Amino acid sequence: MRKKFYFNLIVCLICFSLIPINPKIAYGFVMYNNENIPPNSKSEFYLYVKNLFDTKNKVFFTGDFSYFKTFYDLSQKYGLYSLEHEVKRFSYLRDWASERGIKFTEITSIPIIKKVEFSGGYTKIRVDEEYKIKYIYKDDHSPKENVFGISLLHHMKLKKQNDSWKIYTDYYLDCFEDALKAYNVNLKETKLPQPKTQKYDFTKFVKSELELSSEYKKGDYKRSQAIKYADRYCGVTWATSGANPKYNKKYKNYTGIGGNCTNYVSQCLGDKEGGDLKHGGGWYAIYKKYNFADCSAAWVNADAFKNHLIYSGKGRLLKRGSFETLVTPSDNNPNGFIGKVQPGDIIAYEKKHKTDHNAIVTALDSHGYPMINSHTVERYHVPFDLGWGDNGIYFHLIHMR
Repeated sequence: MRKKFYFNLIVCLICFSLIPINPKIAYGFVMYNNENIPPNSKSEFYLYVKNLFDTKNKVFFTGDFSYFKTFYDLSQKYGLYSLEHEVKRFSYLRDWASERGIKFTEITSIPIIKKVEFSGGYTKIRVDEEYKIKYIYKDDHSPKENVFGISLLHHMKLKKQNDSWKIYTDYYLDCFEDALKAYNVNLKETKLPQPKTQKYDFTKFVKSELELSSEYKKGDYKRSQAIKYADRYCGVTWATSGANPKYNKKYKNYTGIGGNCTNYVSQCLGDKEGGDLKHGGGWYAIYKKYNFADCSAAWVNADAFKNHLIYSGKGRLLKRGSFETLVTPSDNNPNGFIGKVQPGDIIAYEKKHKTDHNAIVTALDSHGYPMINSHTVERYHVPFDLGWGDNGIYFHLIHMR
């Protein structure tokens, strides 16, 4: 009898060991991606995040964040930090606009839920927030609305408190990060300080009506095609009407492993679909049939790329300077040095004596203010200096020949 018992026990154990066990379920962890999120869960979290984003965007206009605070778990440091970061963003963006005589007419955010995870009493959400921001110059006699977009990749962690969700933490790479260093926040307050007074008058700047040629000689930089490429692969889906693929599959995306800004700008200049600029001199991509292209250091590294453009003669440095230097009018430059910039040109961002970022100019706003596209963070027709508010930032305006 005992032998039979042990025999049956061993058989049962062997059979049980052959049953496939999902380790995520076994340890009380369930993960859903965008395709298989249960409909009720997706709807619940979409509505929650949409309400969060809508409430946040109203604060830019009202300056009152008392209700917005209620979304956060303020009993621990991560919730406090997440709220503090948002309040700094409110203040910075209001100051940035006010100093330039800009008035926001509409700020909307589109949530795109990518992943939901339930683990240890928390709900983790990966959600893209796609901003669409409209503005005018408040002193314009006949104001024309300008539009730009930004995509932020949130990693949220929610916790249930008294039958309502609270944000335990919300992490994302922020394109305003550099500018927020100058701001301090008192979370006991519920209203933002008044925005700074106007410092610049861009309504006196006259936009140059430059027509980009669609006919090129062999070897020319195809400026208009570079701009179209930049818009097509900008990564802001409302601007591309959701075109697939979101990014060019020929290239590796370096976001999270050093940044994708220079790789993206190099693509705009050098891809056949883009500017078709001749490769060489240390700047190149070698294409493969099945894998990502092998790219040189100058193709993907911010400092090496900027130096290559200037020293190879592909580009010409118009001016290196602070924001103040570049926008100050003179007899020779009534629109400041930024008035010399054309769509298809490059702006390199210097921080601590090294190039930290590169962007391509894709448009000029209603008064000739350069608007850029870039990656890490994804931007579409964004005012070139937005987010770069530190005193130690210098802009290199590079005209592509």
